[in-house]
Amino acid sequence: MSDPTLPPLVPPSGPATTPPQTPPQHHGTAVPHVPDPYAPLPLRPGVRPPGPVAHPPAFRPAAEPSTGAGWTVVGLLSWWPFGVTAYPHTQRATAALAAGDREQAAAEGAKARRIGIAGLVFAIVITCAAVVAMTAGLLALGFWTASQEDRTESATSYAADDEPGSGPEAGTDVWELREGDCYLTEGLTDVVRTVDVVPCDEPHGGELFDITYVADKVLVQNDDGSYPDYPGDAWMARYADEVCLAELEKQNGTLAERSNLHRWHMAPDAWDWRTMDRRIACLVESDTDLTGRVGSS
Repeated sequence: MSDPTLPPLVPPSGPATTPPQTPPQHHGTAVPHVPDPYAPLPLRPGVRPPGPVAHPPAFRPAAEPSTGAGWTVVGLLSWWPFGVTAYPHTQRATAALAAGDREQAAAEGAKARRIGIAGLVFAIVITCAAVVAMTAGLLALGFWTASQEDRTESATSYAADDEPGSGPEAGTDVWELREGDCYLTEGLTDVVRTVDVVPCDEPHGGELFDITYVADKVLVQNDDGSYPDYPGDAWMARYADEVCLAELEKQNGTLAERSNLHRWHMAPDAWDWRTMDRRIACLVESDTDLTGRVGSS
C-alpha cells in the first residue's frame, strides 16, 4: 500500500533520451532533383575525352649523303690546288648517288670534305704567318726610321750619309781604314768619303795613325751607377780631339803646333753608340808629301 505523502518512485535507468526522428515521408509526391555543381559536364557525341593522345611513331627518311661540293668550293677559295684535288671526289660522289650507291657516295664525299678542310686550315696558317711577318716588318721599319732621324739630327764629326763627299770612285772607304794606313790627299775636300791607300814608304799626304775607343771610366755615371746612353755631340768632339792630340804628340815626339800636321778624327755619334760602336779614328794630313809613318823619323 502506498503512502500518499511520499514522492513517486523514479527507476534508476538514467536520463530520458529523445527517440530518433525519421524524415517525413511524402506519400504520393516526387522529390525534386538538385544537380551537383562539381560534377563533370556530359560530353557531346563525337567529342574525345580530355587527356594525352597517343600518336603512331613517325619514321623520317634518311638524309642523302653529302657529295662534298661545298668543301670543294672552300678548297678552291682557300688555295686552288686543294679545290682541284677535291673536285674528282665530288664528281664520283655525285655519280654514285645518282646510281643509288649511297655508301660509295658517302665515302667520296668524305674525302672531298677532308681535302676542303685541309685547304681551309692551310689558308688560315698562311694568312696568320703573313700578318705576323707584315707586323714585324712594319715594326722594324718604324725602328729604322726613328734611328735614321736620330742619326740625321745628331751633329757628328763626319758628314751625313746623304751629303756628297770627295774621293776616288774605286778608293777605300774611310771607315774601312786600319791603323797605320797611309793615303793620298790630292783632290780631297773637307768631306772625305774614299781615299787611295798607298804604302807609307811612298809619298803620301795623310795617315790614320791611331784607333782608340771611348772608355767607360771617362764617362759621367748616372745616379743609379749606369753610364749614359750617349754623352752628347759636344762632349764626344772634345774628347776625341783631346785623345788624338795626345797620341799625335806622343808618336811624333813634339808639340802638334810644331809638326805642321793637320789632324782630324772620326768619332761615334748617337747611332754608332746605340750599336756599341765606340771607335775613334785619329788621322793627320800634311801640306807636303810625307814619307814613312808619323813618328818614324
